[in-house]
Amino acid sequence: MKFATFSHVAEKETCSPKQRLDEFAAEVRLCDELGYDYFFTTEHHFTGRFSMAPSQPVSLTVVAQNSERMRFGPMVILLPISQPLRVIEEMIILDQMSGGRLEIGLGRGITPHEHTSYGISTHSDVARFNEGLEIVLKGLSAEGPFSFVGEYWQYIDVDLPWRPLQQPHPPIWIPTNTPAKGYEYGMRGFGIGGFAVVGIDLYEKVFGEYQRGCDEAGVPPGRRPLVYLASTLVAETDAEAKELMYDHFLRQLALFEEERRRSRRVGDSAIKQATTASLGRMAAIRADMDASAEGLRFFHGSPDTVAAKIKHLQERLGVNVFLGEFSFGELSWDQVRRSHELFMGEVVPQVLGTQLAATG
Repeated sequence: MKFATFSHVAEKETCSPKQRLDEFAAEVRLCDELGYDYFFTTEHHFTGRFSMAPSQPVSLTVVAQNSERMRFGPMVILLPISQPLRVIEEMIILDQMSGGRLEIGLGRGITPHEHTSYGISTHSDVARFNEGLEIVLKGLSAEGPFSFVGEYWQYIDVDLPWRPLQQPHPPIWIPTNTPAKGYEYGMRGFGIGGFAVVGIDLYEKVFGEYQRGCDEAGVPPGRRPLVYLASTLVAETDAEAKELMYDHFLRQLALFEEERRRSRRVGDSAIKQATTASLGRMAAIRADMDASAEGLRFFHGSPDTVAAKIKHLQERLGVNVFLGEFSFGELSWDQVRRSHELFMGEVVPQVLGTQLAATG
């Protein structure tokens, strides 16, 4: 089991944009010092307070230059609205800058209004993603000039002056909610992941198919990263954690809901159907936070309680990378820092201790 931190770099009403960005850099330094295995960032556009991270290279440069040992990367780069050749160039430089610590998460995106703002039809998302993925893999692995002629991008005799430090390329991650894609990405040796707000039941099938794909492709057990992202808060007591979590997670949920409503307004019938379903899930979470907590849609509690929840997640889904978002809502920096310290100081030893006992 490995442990990771995630950040939307969501704006906070309690501080200026610069103060929030300084806090983001401080969180990176803290996580590196505490011993996290990974730090992942996100990419969102025109989303107001939801995210101050429109550029993965900018966010990841902050991570690279404020850490020494953690691996890190985008989770994810939005390929349908990205220029794949530029993605290749930027990822190569980040891998070199960090001494080969880069992981690369790629995805279609979950917020359609961001795509339409860039003039990209959501009807082409899947095709653009698939084409962009093949270009990125080809370009990162190229040992000389390469070409690609597709429906959306055409490159002729591109000669990249540098190669990634990790050969043939940094590890690839593609989060998915689809069993068929879970199987495909397992066959291809990628890592995959899921999001706690979607619900744990869906991922039993997705992750099971991923393992089947890995088995058939002969992917070693140690190279099958399964990540699960959840808003996380650790406090001294369950009561304190509940009070903070229920307040600040609801603030975060409101930002998610607003982004879904914006996408619903600009989307076609299929998008309206998908965003309506998503809003329904969020309304159910809001209406019964206690049931959502039991369903592992977020993680909160004392160190003992959070450790027990992570062990349950391991047993049910086989997750081997727990990805916590610790800075959300209007949590103060002191509260975020303390949550991290309790997590790495008291939660992680319990989880790893259980693993060692099971294998010893």
